[in-house]
Amino acid sequence: MKQIKWDTLAVIPPASGDTIQYGLAGPVAGACQDYLLVGGGSNFEDAMPWNGGTKRYHDRIYRLSRKDGQLSWAQPGWKLPLAMAYSACLSTEQGIYSLGGETADGPVANAFRLRVDGDSLQLDELPDLPVAVTSGGAALIGSTIYVVGGIDVDGASKHCFALDTEAPDAGWQILPSLPVPLSHAVVAAQSDGDETCIYVLGGRNKSGITSTFLSDIWKYSPSKQQWSKAGELKLDGQAPFGLSAGTGLPYGDQDILVFGGDKGNIFNETERLIDAAAKAETDEERAKYQAQKIKNLTSHPGFCKDVYLFNCLTGELTLAGEIGGDTQVTTTAFWWNGQIIIPGGEVRPGVRSKLVTQGTLE
Repeated sequence: MKQIKWDTLAVIPPASGDTIQYGLAGPVAGACQDYLLVGGGSNFEDAMPWNGGTKRYHDRIYRLSRKDGQLSWAQPGWKLPLAMAYSACLSTEQGIYSLGGETADGPVANAFRLRVDGDSLQLDELPDLPVAVTSGGAALIGSTIYVVGGIDVDGASKHCFALDTEAPDAGWQILPSLPVPLSHAVVAAQSDGDETCIYVLGGRNKSGITSTFLSDIWKYSPSKQQWSKAGELKLDGQAPFGLSAGTGLPYGDQDILVFGGDKGNIFNETERLIDAAAKAETDEERAKYQAQKIKNLTSHPGFCKDVYLFNCLTGELTLAGEIGGDTQVTTTAFWWNGQIIIPGGEVRPGVRSKLVTQGTLE
């Protein structure tokens, strides 16, 4: 494939009346005609979470316009229906879909579409998801949206739902469950040579002290209405690796691009330290584990910079390049005017990005 040149397309401005933009993880974001929208999202504005910081959720929508090759931000006062983050987002010709997500009170079932009509924002409510779920993935085949995985009130899930956008009143169809529960996976629609299928790459779940970072690649075939193993996150001659919270896009007629993510080493070590502190028998011992946890988090080097290419026909994974600058996770990727766009996200634990990163195929 072509090489990807990475640069900064734009910087999300401070909210009107504020002087600092702290960045936004899990924004509702996408492209709609000549506009790029970034809304909602979460951040820590008072302190890092391990220092007692409060995660704040937002509802403001920022609009980036492209006219005659020039970019400009506007804050027209548009808002999401909720202060929210971590929904599954889809950019389509009909608008930007937001599916599920979470507020400060937990997962939500809300589903809606955003459309820009002149100087107005149109917000079209869709039927609620059958289950409130956050950090799931979504993909589009024809006029049908698929929502896969995510976290519900019980943890990582096996959910798979579908909605025909041309007949939304029929509501969501509950499809065969994923083979394993997972959240934070890359979900994309691509052809397997016979039909367009839903692919789920990586993700994570948790059943014990530490989370399992998954290497499996699963495929849902609409014609068969069943899941099957499609491959593994594994480079030729190397061991499989788990990957969570990255972004991805279909590329060409048989490939899926995966941009970075978290391989879980520091994440798992942090979980072990949290558990050890909870079980500590003395204040001194507890303080030691907490200090090590904070050291690991504050010295975090950032997330995986690799760009992978998965071929849906051969099941092979190859290394396609490296991300320039910080890798943005817990966000979404989409195409805009032939460019790869990755807005906001998280670049280190607790640290959000205010950048809109652009990848150009050369």
